[in-house]
Amino acid sequence: MEKKKALVIDDDQIVLDSVRRILTAENFDVETTLNSRNGIALALDNDYDVVLTDIRMPDIDGLTVVLNIRKAKPSMPILVITGYASVRSAVESMKRGATDYIQKPFTPEALVTRVVSCIEQAADHPRKVKETSDSR
Repeated sequence: MEKKKALVIDDDQIVLDSVRRILTAENFDVETTLNSRNGIALALDNDYDVVLTDIRMPDIDGLTVVLNIRKAKPSMPILVITGYASVRSAVESMKRGATDYIQKPFTPEALVTRVVSCIEQAADHPRKVKETSDSR
């Protein structure tokens, strides 16, 4: 299997280290950042097979991260990870363009399953850039 590239954006170093360890064991090349602004820049400047982002972060929240990445790269799979799961946050994540959603703490198996599923969904159902109608 070709090595997949993942970007993980979370303000908790322990989560970053854990996700890196889990995905590296599954033959992923993993890049991490503690800063959501940096995460957005990395996602826009590089090609990743999947982006994982926390919802609650101090500089820019994860839902805004999802929205920014989705605008520029509509087909990039994005998995939202959160320790504050609720139906509302799950629905809002999907409305903003997240591919899937997982609650912390998660098992390594659950994380890998969701990441692989996100990549497969994106391959099977690529998103299109929304056209703006400016007809005069």
